[in-house]
Amino acid sequence: MQSPADDYAYRHLTLDNGLQVLLISDPGAAKAAAALDVRVGSADNPPGREGLAHFLEHMLFLGTDKYPDPAEYEQFITEHGGSRNAYTSFEHTNYFFDVQSAWLEGALDRFAQFFIAPRFDAEYVEREIRAVEAEYQMGLTSDSRRGLDVLQTVMNPEHPFSQFTVGSLGTLADRPESTIRDEMLDFYRKYYSANQMRLVVLGTESLDELQAMVAPRFSQVPNRELQLGTIEAPLFAPEMLPAVVRIEPVGTQRQLQVGFPVPDYRDRYRANPLGYLGNLVGHEGEGSLLSRLKAEGLAESLGAGAGLAWRGGGLFSVNITLTEQGQQDPDRVLQLLFGYLDMLREKGPQAWLYQEQSRLAELQFRYREKGEAINYVSGLASGMHYYAPQDVLRGPYLMDDYDPELLRELLTHLRADQALVTLTWPGVDTDRVTDFYQVPWALERVEGAYLTQWLAPVAEGLVSLPEPNPFIPEDLSLVELPADVPTEPTLKLDSPRQRIWFAQDAEFRLPRGALYVNFRSPVVGGSVEEDALALLYVDLLKDAVNEFTYPALLAGLRFDLYKHAQGLSLRISGYDDRQLLLLEQLLATLQQPGFEAARFESLRADRIRRLQNRIAQRPSNQVMDELREALLHGEWDDQAKIRALESATLPAVQAFADTFWAQASAESLVYGNYAPEMVEALAMQLSPLLPEQPEAALAPLRVTRLDAGQRLQYAVDIPHDDAVVAWYLQGRDRDWEERAMTALTGQIIRSGFFQQLRTEQQLGYVVSAFPWAQLEVPGLVLLVQSPNTPAPEVVAAMDSFMAEVPAAVDAGQFDRHQRALVGEITRPDKNLWERAEFFWQSIARQDYDFDSRSRLAEAVEAIELGQWSSHYREVFREQPASLQVVAPGRWSELPAGADRIYESSAALKDSRTYFQID
Repeated sequence: MQSPADDYAYRHLTLDNGLQVLLISDPGAAKAAAALDVRVGSADNPPGREGLAHFLEHMLFLGTDKYPDPAEYEQFITEHGGSRNAYTSFEHTNYFFDVQSAWLEGALDRFAQFFIAPRFDAEYVEREIRAVEAEYQMGLTSDSRRGLDVLQTVMNPEHPFSQFTVGSLGTLADRPESTIRDEMLDFYRKYYSANQMRLVVLGTESLDELQAMVAPRFSQVPNRELQLGTIEAPLFAPEMLPAVVRIEPVGTQRQLQVGFPVPDYRDRYRANPLGYLGNLVGHEGEGSLLSRLKAEGLAESLGAGAGLAWRGGGLFSVNITLTEQGQQDPDRVLQLLFGYLDMLREKGPQAWLYQEQSRLAELQFRYREKGEAINYVSGLASGMHYYAPQDVLRGPYLMDDYDPELLRELLTHLRADQALVTLTWPGVDTDRVTDFYQVPWALERVEGAYLTQWLAPVAEGLVSLPEPNPFIPEDLSLVELPADVPTEPTLKLDSPRQRIWFAQDAEFRLPRGALYVNFRSPVVGGSVEEDALALLYVDLLKDAVNEFTYPALLAGLRFDLYKHAQGLSLRISGYDDRQLLLLEQLLATLQQPGFEAARFESLRADRIRRLQNRIAQRPSNQVMDELREALLHGEWDDQAKIRALESATLPAVQAFADTFWAQASAESLVYGNYAPEMVEALAMQLSPLLPEQPEAALAPLRVTRLDAGQRLQYAVDIPHDDAVVAWYLQGRDRDWEERAMTALTGQIIRSGFFQQLRTEQQLGYVVSAFPWAQLEVPGLVLLVQSPNTPAPEVVAAMDSFMAEVPAAVDAGQFDRHQRALVGEITRPDKNLWERAEFFWQSIARQDYDFDSRSRLAEAVEAIELGQWSSHYREVFREQPASLQVVAPGRWSELPAGADRIYESSAALKDSRTYFQID
């Protein structure tokens, strides 16, 4: 069964070897895609060979008997405008790619061979082990990986989930009795069986043509008649629960997590019991558990629902972000949680609530929009293992089997005496350290008075079931369109106070729309103190409206309010029927906010903690953030932001808000299923917020200008062993030719850079080269995070690669890359939201002709190989405008040859001129 809004054609078939296939025909697709999911993963690693399934995933890409060159697949995909990736989870290994539609057959021919005759070349075994080791090392400061490491240590050692899953030099090393390659081959021959594979292919061809492509190739995949049994071992050893685990994080998070072992309900997907309970426990509206926790100053956010799952069981998880007060009193948080679950048991399953959730899921499916083909096929391939063929498309949205006894049975598992409670915050008491990630932790069994405290009754009325959702759309009709409906927004209101752009959707034709409002004011962007006040003001506003916007979110109405360089932006998207109701309530809060001092203190502390917590992010991400701060005026480093936040007060925020609105103007976009009268309705709602004569002067938009021929360096201190280099090469100016040249260079070098520095030289797991424009100033970034190579050697490898690029590009390759880039630039929008975002970003850039895509594509098409080679040599080799942001890791030395080294982004910006963005 497919959605009425879905114009794809589908065919499900089973090949002679038992491999199940879903074919999808979309004649208008700019990109084709395919995914193959093997129902094998980390759960199947042999004892003592942790990470073997993940290692096999790495090795599979490196050549086949038919295509022995390890770079062949990557190069073919990249040269034809595509991408590829894979992941290994507990039960699955999922391989997927996309490519320009005309090249699907060639990509499939290469892809199929991975599952027929991979080489697993011994030459690459050690290299890929180092790649896995780099991935493992990169996760040592990841608090999510560290938390999982503790959880796996606590689990029953007889349960496969207790295994370390990533792999390392130690777990993947050769042993006297066997080599890792031999064991990997045994694993592949045992588990990579056609009957446990699911394939999804999407292309422009007819279903018959797609079947003719797929069947002869994938029928060659061996069927080993693999049968997968249920995992009988319990996740936790008998008598272990209830228990409390304490974890010392790298960052500054304050988390309370509760996990309840539950049966495996995946075969009851039509009833979706975990979805029903997760929606109630995770609700954020009035009367909810989170509402009560916030009222008592204990928590900032909460999420609940299905967690881990395996053949035979699962985990229902509740994750709560605590305030400082909540950290001091976790027992009260737990008392409220268990009190809420008791309330659900007492009131019993509610048919009307189930039906409301079912209605929302049905609407989501009925009006499902197209997304990225590569993500769609990957998700479908995984889901095919669980859903009946007729339910594969609708499975994730199904909720039509109300079974109150099943829901009552689920609630029997969500009890305090069956809970694993995990407390994670700095300074928590610990008494041991895990083996793989070296995480300090402690374990305490819960019994007696401790458990009694959790089960103390919660006063009646403190928590309750949600009220009926007022935002569920009723009018799903489509507006009538004139014969000559414009394809681009037109300016319908133009005054000093307001500008409103309007466009009706004539292509996607769904009862949805998007409203954007950009409130500009000169009090944003001038200083780090203004930046801090603006951020806190946004946090307070979003907090004030959360309880009434959460039901809107459940009903398919998305809302966001965010700060930008010159003001605040409001965005509402979803079903158009209830948008004005939501907007009215939001604007009422903007006009008359009532902020509480306690909430201000809590939100300010949370904002500071999130900045401090960046230390736990991936080092390469931190370095890219430092690069952005060095280039964009109006961006400040974390320490400056923290100081400004620490000095901010609630009266200062309120004074900021008054000044902001006294000088604000608004520019809006209305796009989607709207009648023209929507413009006037929006203008009337916004009018009370805006002054008669807003201030015209705004904070300037500026990008640091680097001088041609200068090599600058910015050294950053990141507490991680890995070295990270982000080498930024800036374009000469902002004209279309320069943007096109830089984008084309990024396209040409992307695959080769990865192949040389990642696959061949094994410098690290994070290796990439990509175009990186900032406010229309073009640039190129070479990025490597290395656990085994100091920064000077990383830069030398980058430089050596860049020196060889022009000679390696022949006319055929140039033509393929050029066509691939043009195809990507001109790719049609897949859905209403993509179209709306393009229009909105064009308005923000003052591109009122809405022709940036066509102009860039024309500029790329006009480039000849000789022109590109000359530009490459001049801009990226002979006279580069260069900035290297370097985190040396455990090595102290920095790359040589810098003309000047900076120790802060502010010092760099203060010493340079800049591009002024109009």
